[in-house]
Amino acid sequence: MFGAPMIFIHREPQSIRSMLVEQVFRRAGVSLGPNASRPRFIVRQYTKSLLSPDPPRGIRARLDVRSFSVEQSRVHILIPRIDGCEHCILYLHGGSYVATFTRQHWNFLGKIAEKTKSVIIAPDYPLAPEHRWSEAYRVLFALWKRMGEYLPCASIILMGDSAGGGLVLGFVQTLRDAHLAMPASVIMLSPWLDVTLENPQIEVLSPADPFLNVEALRVAGKAWAGRSNPRRMEISPIYGHFEDLPPLSLFIGTKDLLLADCRKFRDICVVTGAKLDYYEYEGMLHVWMLLPIRESGYAVEQIMGIVATQAQCIDIGSVLEFARGRLKDENNAGSA
Repeated sequence: MFGAPMIFIHREPQSIRSMLVEQVFRRAGVSLGPNASRPRFIVRQYTKSLLSPDPPRGIRARLDVRSFSVEQSRVHILIPRIDGCEHCILYLHGGSYVATFTRQHWNFLGKIAEKTKSVIIAPDYPLAPEHRWSEAYRVLFALWKRMGEYLPCASIILMGDSAGGGLVLGFVQTLRDAHLAMPASVIMLSPWLDVTLENPQIEVLSPADPFLNVEALRVAGKAWAGRSNPRRMEISPIYGHFEDLPPLSLFIGTKDLLLADCRKFRDICVVTGAKLDYYEYEGMLHVWMLLPIRESGYAVEQIMGIVATQAQCIDIGSVLEFARGRLKDENNAGSA
């Protein structure tokens, strides 16, 4: 059964802190202007101090962290130290398909784990330019299969930000087409839905975006696609079809050049009747929910509601067995 998408528009005045953060990005030149002569490969260039492929010490102090490898990629499990219902979220990080986790990711995931009482499973999937999209999908399929041996997939939420937000939409479509177990729902945070960036509205929105740069994203998207057609559903999921998917939720700000394709995706869902809850925040930047601003708290509260209503509880013992099983496999492989 399909239903009309639910559309939520957040129009509260922009908080002072979010305006300050925006000015910091603009003055730092995080996004180079359209007349820049030489776009960097990663224009959202995180400093080395912000990149953090492994959960930092502060997260390990708050949460029980287990780590192991799947197809030579590290996978981290964050388990909140709280009593009560435990949900499970498979989270795919953003970074234009070329950058790993940042400290902002881990702080956000720690907050989501504690506030939603959720176990977070976060793979550090293969990235461009050394790897292509197909290698990341191989890791995700292997991880999903392994998770299904211990956990009910129908109780798991797929969530991702930016590139990871596009990846979760592509991945759930491939699960459907392969007739594999589906997750409970999919949550996309400022998702990158089309690596071609051919939507003409992107050029209109770009001057208002202090964070992303069109040309740098195009370079990253081409590296991710490799020799494959960039309009493949797995690479640019907006070119797929959205029937027979679990409930979808999408969060996007109006000072984000990816808004163009998010609105296009929303309109497709309206026409096809796909199950989408669409949250548009006026004045918000790319992945604002990861930033220390008031509006992030509003988005987190809405995510809490989605998790509480769309995912069943899981047995924490099964999660621990899953983690122990993977570690045991690694130890056996190391001693072979």
